[in-house]
Amino acid sequence: MSTFSGINTASRALGAAQRGMETTGQNIANVNTPGYSRQRVEQSSSVLNQTGQFTQKYVPGDGVVVNGLTRVSDALATATARQDSAAAQEQATAASIWSGVENAIGDTGASGLSENLKDLSSAWNDLAAKAGTDGLAGAQSLVITRSQTVATQIVGMNTQLEGQYDQLTLQADTLATQANTIAGNIAKLNTGIRETTASGASANELMDQRDQLLNQLSDITGSRVVHRENGTVDVLVGNATIVTGDFSYDLKIGVQESTTSTAPIAPGAERIGNQLVATIGGQNAGPVAGSLKATFDGANKTLADQQKGLNDFATDLTTKVNAAYGTTFFSSVEAGWTTGPVKAAQLTVSVTTTSFRDSTGTGTGTGSADRAYARAVSEAFNGAPAKPAVGTTPAKPAVTGIKDGWRTHVTNLAASTQSANNRAELSAQVSLKSSAVRDGVSGVNLDEEMTNLVAYQHAYSAAAKVLTTMDEALQSLLNMVR
Repeated sequence: MSTFSGINTASRALGAAQRGMETTGQNIANVNTPGYSRQRVEQSSSVLNQTGQFTQKYVPGDGVVVNGLTRVSDALATATARQDSAAAQEQATAASIWSGVENAIGDTGASGLSENLKDLSSAWNDLAAKAGTDGLAGAQSLVITRSQTVATQIVGMNTQLEGQYDQLTLQADTLATQANTIAGNIAKLNTGIRETTASGASANELMDQRDQLLNQLSDITGSRVVHRENGTVDVLVGNATIVTGDFSYDLKIGVQESTTSTAPIAPGAERIGNQLVATIGGQNAGPVAGSLKATFDGANKTLADQQKGLNDFATDLTTKVNAAYGTTFFSSVEAGWTTGPVKAAQLTVSVTTTSFRDSTGTGTGTGSADRAYARAVSEAFNGAPAKPAVGTTPAKPAVTGIKDGWRTHVTNLAASTQSANNRAELSAQVSLKSSAVRDGVSGVNLDEEMTNLVAYQHAYSAAAKVLTTMDEALQSLLNMVR
């Protein structure tokens, strides 16, 4: 190897060591930067041209060559962490929705519906125990007042659920706007990465920024990423493309009115049951995970099921009380309606103190009042145990009381809310573990970087020493020639 060849070799070694120190410094500087992926200098030994008849044998190579900067990442770990994060966001949003439903039902404390039903049942019991007319008007008035309280509370619960549907609709619109902004920025970064890579420069920092945006979009929609050879990515929500190359498309939220109900709907009444849908360019883009999916499920299923449960209870209350009362006591028929199922939104009390009846008037008690209707309604609230058959008389099955029916509904709601909270907590833990695995590959380890820095420093010093030695030898040769 000639002296000038040795100088070239030492110069390459200096350059490689310097690039290594610069890259290590970049990693250390970004140790706390969210989404930063550590970089590594890729280098290989330079191959010396050894062709021709005058080629020397058994000579070293031509030094080191820096091949580029590698962005350290694991595609599987990144995809898994992204998927688990989207699932965690979905479960957290679902838990929040269930908590909101539980608050809307609001069956806690002295003002809860369970307590009001208990008070109403007690009022009917007191009325059924009246033997004469003393205090009768007050007992009847108390029944009507407490019945109106129960009806008003049920209507209020339905209003709360309708308000939650409106909030979820607004939330879906907000999430769609965020997703569209993110998709537009991903498309811009696609352009920058493609152009930078084509010029031979490093686009690692741009890829880090894009990965951050891809994570955010996945948390909202559970989007899927497809990588292209030119460094760009395509992003799909469901089966619809929201980003392809340099272009992005808008995710739009619409409302598909329910066509399953044949019941008349009062003006401005129920919105629950109308399905939220997402489209991109007219194509269905139902989110597969993320906070938007939980928002859709909350509006389209959770609230619809809870409103159905409230309507079912209003039906149970109305049917049992009216049957025991012998005529209409509770009603949910809006003005102008002639038929239709019971709706919690329109539940009212139809009787007044002047039209109230509690007795058939054929009993043997004082004033020939048997309080038969009042006792029947009281039994409807409290239920009746099963009675064994006597002789040829068939056994009477147990009758579930109105209070027990509501208690079952509230218990199921509490269990569903608790399950949603448990799923959210478990998903968050899984997401943290997946993120830790990804960061273990892509994250900056200061101990490792300091070790690399020392190694590059020693390599730089050694190369500088070689270069200095060759310079001194060359100076000596020149002085001898003089």
